[in-house]
Amino acid sequence: MNFSKNVLKGFAAILIAMLVGIGAVQAQENVLEVVKNSDNHAVFTELLEETELDELLKEEGPYTVLAPTDKAFKEMDTDLETLKENPQELKNVVIGHLFNGEVAAADVEQSKSVNVTKGDIEAGNGTVHIINEVLMD
Repeated sequence: MNFSKNVLKGFAAILIAMLVGIGAVQAQENVLEVVKNSDNHAVFTELLEETELDELLKEEGPYTVLAPTDKAFKEMDTDLETLKENPQELKNVVIGHLFNGEVAAADVEQSKSVNVTKGDIEAGNGTVHIINEVLMD
């Protein structure tokens, strides 16, 4: 009977260690990887790479990223291809979605007057908030 309890305790300890380890691996993903690994942020990922701001988001941080969905880019007033023709304007638009330091979703909503559809997604070097519009200011 004592042997069975020890086996169960050992199994439970291994299971807990595995779950904690999985959480640690997920937390190590940087903000860029969180955005890149999303099915809804292909356009934003492309713009980060085009403006070379993706390299910044690989660094230590902490950073906060407001990640507009692909749908947000389709619905914006400015044509994306027109925006891409002006590299500096494009870079300014992308920079408008990045913060140095960690900013909570509620603070972002208040300061930027934007709706965070999913917020406070933790990454190894900061936080990601999903938004449903492209910030053009």
